Amino acid sequence: MEKLIITLVNHQLWGAILQPVLIEENPTKSMSVLEVVGSRSSFFPNLSPIQQEIVQIAEKYSDKALMRLYSKEKTTADFLKKVTDETITNYIRPCIENYHQQIITLLPQSEVEFYLRETNKIRTLYEEDKIHFSINQAQAVFNFIKDEELGFRYFIQVKWENEIINLKEKSCSELCSDPAIVVVDQKLFVFEDIDAKKLLPFFTKSYISVPAASEKSYIEKFVLNCVKEYEVRSQGFDIYEINPSKKALLSLENDWLQRPVLHLKFEYGDKSYEPSATYKKVALIEEKEDKLAIAYYFRDKEWENKLIKLLLSEGLEKYLDNYFIVKQEYKYVEEISEEEVYGIIDWIREHPDILLNFSLEQDNLQQNYYVGKISLNTQIDTQKDWFDVHCIVYFDDFQIPFSRFYHHILKGIREYLLPNNQIAILPQEWFYRYYEMMLFGKKSGENIRLKKYYYQLIDHIEGINLPSTSYNDLLKDVPQGLNAQLRPYQQKGFSWLVYLYENNFGGCLADDMGLGKTLQTITLLQYIASIQNSETSKKSTNDLGQFFLFEEDNIDVRDEKYPPSLLVVPTSLLHNWQNEIKRFAPKLKVYSYSGIKRIKSKDIGKVFKYYDIIITTYGVLRNDIELLQTCNFQYLILDESQYVKNPASNAYKAVKQVNASHKLVLTGTPIENSLSDLWAQFDIINEGMLGNFSSFKKAYINPIINKKNKEKEEVLLKMIRPFLLRRTKEEVTPELPPLLEDVIYCDMSDEQKSFYNKEKNKIRNSLITNFESKIYSSERNTSFMALQGLTRLRLLANHPILTDKDFSGESGKFEQVIMQFESLKAGNHKVLIFSAFVKHLRLFADYFDKQSWKYTWLTGDTIDREKEIQKFTNQEDVNCFFISLKAGGVGLNLTAADYVFILDPWWNPAAEMQAVARAHRIGQEKNVMVYRFISSETIEEKIVKLQAEKSALAETFIASNKPLQHLSVEEINELLEV
Repeated sequence: MEKLIITLVNHQLWGAILQPVLIEENPTKSMSVLEVVGSRSSFFPNLSPIQQEIVQIAEKYSDKALMRLYSKEKTTADFLKKVTDETITNYIRPCIENYHQQIITLLPQSEVEFYLRETNKIRTLYEEDKIHFSINQAQAVFNFIKDEELGFRYFIQVKWENEIINLKEKSCSELCSDPAIVVVDQKLFVFEDIDAKKLLPFFTKSYISVPAASEKSYIEKFVLNCVKEYEVRSQGFDIYEINPSKKALLSLENDWLQRPVLHLKFEYGDKSYEPSATYKKVALIEEKEDKLAIAYYFRDKEWENKLIKLLLSEGLEKYLDNYFIVKQEYKYVEEISEEEVYGIIDWIREHPDILLNFSLEQDNLQQNYYVGKISLNTQIDTQKDWFDVHCIVYFDDFQIPFSRFYHHILKGIREYLLPNNQIAILPQEWFYRYYEMMLFGKKSGENIRLKKYYYQLIDHIEGINLPSTSYNDLLKDVPQGLNAQLRPYQQKGFSWLVYLYENNFGGCLADDMGLGKTLQTITLLQYIASIQNSETSKKSTNDLGQFFLFEEDNIDVRDEKYPPSLLVVPTSLLHNWQNEIKRFAPKLKVYSYSGIKRIKSKDIGKVFKYYDIIITTYGVLRNDIELLQTCNFQYLILDESQYVKNPASNAYKAVKQVNASHKLVLTGTPIENSLSDLWAQFDIINEGMLGNFSSFKKAYINPIINKKNKEKEEVLLKMIRPFLLRRTKEEVTPELPPLLEDVIYCDMSDEQKSFYNKEKNKIRNSLITNFESKIYSSERNTSFMALQGLTRLRLLANHPILTDKDFSGESGKFEQVIMQFESLKAGNHKVLIFSAFVKHLRLFADYFDKQSWKYTWLTGDTIDREKEIQKFTNQEDVNCFFISLKAGGVGLNLTAADYVFILDPWWNPAAEMQAVARAHRIGQEKNVMVYRFISSETIEEKIVKLQAEKSALAETFIASNKPLQHLSVEEINELLEV
């Protein structure tokens, strides 16, 4: 059987070399050498990849290969004759030894045996020629002996496979000099850390003696280094292990770029080591009784790594091996950021338990930072309408009123100079935990004074006695005189309103449409009337509680400390409110201040004081505010308060001038398009609670909308939550039949699509051109042009005939709507059809007229709304109610309908949901199906996308009429590109 082996051969010039040969095993247990194997040998392909690599490495120091490297001779014979000792020593032998190291590394995994073959002439090998090797490295053991007879001496032994081997009189072949690789008595010794020169003397000598005169120097240099590097044994000379004290040092210092970093070092006794330093035995010279001795110890690698892992697990990361910085997403750049400076100080202050394992010091910093504990002691002085927050901050021995940090927190300044000139880095937590307290509070001496409705901002402070916020546990009994049975959620809502009233808070009742906001409000007004100490006798009024001038002498005046409440409603809901009050609280006296014949007198207050409720409209309030602001009211109640969401409008300004002790707004859409709607509502009910609009925009709108700042969102929610109550129908009225919704995508006809795309391109080009020109660069012009162009596209998506009377083609949406309605009409269903465009409704009404289909009609021009409602509700042959989205979004109860068609999507989904709520409300016993008709590949698909975005905002904060006010060129492109 033929196989590859490695042989140790003594070359005539190079000395001991490794040579791969092919042998054949003989029956006599001997082996015959057949050839020296090279990469061109016929046997080479039969070798394993590792064996082939060994053969190729050995070829690199063949005589021919060395000749090419180190000689210009033409033949190897000439090369071998002329090569000099200097070339061999300085070049050839180091080259061979380098390749020997590579082969020896591969040998254990090559499955190749190793044999001694002294010369190339030997052709037969035997088992006793085999050289044994191990995967474990050999170790040098230094023995130092001192006695009076022979003095100081040393010798080296070898530890190999747990065996101590003496070298004297052993054969030795040197394969590598540094580190040493030698074959001793057919054992391969592979060392990691010793030069062969140190071993060679002991193959012939028993020891090496050190002259007495050189003994001290020898110990301080040679012996000390041996103790550090090798295993050492001694006799008559002390070499011993010690356990020095150890501690970990963290130094706050600047790196080479002047960044603050934590520099880690480990201290053993009086010596310190960097974490990156090699783990070697540490040896020290000690003098005991005038005699030299050597003490040594090992660094505690396990302890050091444990502390490093502790730092890494607590938010730090390594930087330049021995430094630590706060873990961060961005990479280090040449410019130092404040967060790098503050982050490391924050980390030190926030991890006192971790730092118990280290000694912390500051070294060579440009600034001297305070790194101790920062604690707060807070006391709250509760008054009727405000809180005084008295807070002291402790920096070790320094006590500083928290109010001193007022401007620091508002302006985001984290550095504060302490009296001892140390710089304290204010905790990052303060800037989001106390920002609102500083923003909405006022400095009062060394205190921060907050109005009572900000109690949510300080509810985390221990020991504070806050008003109860759990109205669920404080349910109020329904007042006498109320002719209604409240549902459980309505009683909770009423109890919440009483809670606000008793704590002098304004509120926003934002229940879904159809859940009875009107009834809950009337219950509150009846409750207030029932607890007021009225000693006047009741005088006659008309059936609406209307005051007659000629009866003035017979009417008792109410107690002046209990003025009436002012109820402001849309004109379309005036009679609805009068009817609901008469129905549910007939004992409440109501005065309707409306119509062209209303009293306009400076003494109007003398009339109002005879009544419990003054009801008026937004238009009348706006026009008569100079008169109405002279009156005092118990409550100001705004129904459908989204009517006054624009702070720049005259109606909003009028509302702000009303003098009322309590304020309540009712709306199903506290947020229609933006957080500015929310600010407007809250500035009415709790004036100044959210600051002025400029500060609110900076503190909340920009971070929440533009930067998606969840912390700001949570803080705002926390502030408004006690004063805003919103329940959905799904939450509180499981008895309501399900509301099913579907989107019907309508393909445009070919004529309609061609018309639409042509107009879309014209509008887009015009908008972009004018947007980029100086003439139309203003936001106002851009908004107007965008709205005008997009409105035209919406009309085209419905039916091109709405913009061009000469259009003779069909509309895909029109056909779909008619087809769906015919099917429902056949089943005698009643359908509400909503559109934002009256002329779109008229298009369908004209078709209905031709078909002799009966319908009812409600737009802004409808005079007798109630007549139309009753006709639709009571006449079985009236299956359709055409309603404009704007005119019919509020104040209608149309539970006779079980289908709702939304013909065209509006910019905000709240308006659509108001429309749907006309049918899906309390009293509805049938399933309600909503169909939204969307023309495919048109602007309507983009509107649906916008609706989803606005709904996400609405869901977060409870749900403008100027959705196009801020459009960029890119947004215009996106809106028009389908």
